[in-house]
Amino acid sequence: MTVQIVLTGAEPPFTWVDVVNPTPSELVEVANQYNLHPMSVEDSLEPEHLPKYERIGATTFIIVRAMDTTAAPDCSSVHEMTRKVAIFYGQEFLITIHRSEQPFLTSIINEYVSASPPHGIKERRKGYLPRLLIDLINGAITTFEKPLGAAETAIDAFEATVFGEHDFTSLLRRIYLEKRRVTQMRRMLSHTLDAVQKLVPASEPTAPLYQDLRENAESMHFYADELVDDVNNLLSVQLALASHRTNEVVRVLTVFSVFFLPLTFIVGVYGMNFQFMPELRERWGYPSVLAGMAVVTLAIYVWFRRRGWLR
Repeated sequence: MTVQIVLTGAEPPFTWVDVVNPTPSELVEVANQYNLHPMSVEDSLEPEHLPKYERIGATTFIIVRAMDTTAAPDCSSVHEMTRKVAIFYGQEFLITIHRSEQPFLTSIINEYVSASPPHGIKERRKGYLPRLLIDLINGAITTFEKPLGAAETAIDAFEATVFGEHDFTSLLRRIYLEKRRVTQMRRMLSHTLDAVQKLVPASEPTAPLYQDLRENAESMHFYADELVDDVNNLLSVQLALASHRTNEVVRVLTVFSVFFLPLTFIVGVYGMNFQFMPELRERWGYPSVLAGMAVVTLAIYVWFRRRGWLR
């Protein structure tokens, strides 16, 4: 476990503690020090936990998930695509717990470490911790922007080739994989938005910051929702095209069968070995039957042409 005191100050006292990859026993020590609820501590250790919001006493517990920049491009599960950050927020402390280093969190830590905390009376620093909490949640939400943009580009590329010649099975598999990825991102953003909407501004000066956070979460969720609709429509078009191609093949086979069905009937009749059959011993019997078959074929062709079935 790595425990880092990122920021500390007084008037009023506050501490930001960053905990990386703790064991259950090590996390219990931190929980006892800051009086954290055991159930929340247990949730913070679960690697696949979805974003959530809880308020127990004076402590706010939030779980956010950020996109993993090192994840494989073909992964599609929550655990593979995202990494969890648990945040405990009280009047005098803020604790972040995560299993691995995350670029967005490291960037925020460096930003706050390099900037001096405000000094002075309590009113001057009243919005400092809420602002830090908002930056952390916003940072996690912003990590979805680039993957969603990449998904939009992929969907546009799929749309450009939808009516072209391609390996249908391969394209359908890639579209379905993109659908799973976008659906998982929308799922994460939906839970994050639900958690953000439950946050209450600590003071009037921080209310605009909370409003901006909500708008950012809503915007990103709406973006993911639009992409899910787009990829679902694209998938429906692909399946409709596959059905259309099948219908075209069936139509062609049906046309051929209709042409040959009466001919097969005539051949079948004259293939019976009865002694007394019309034109069987006539010199022009065989050409007459062929001519009759040609007339039947021409009649079927004209009928189909007039009905528009050969277009």
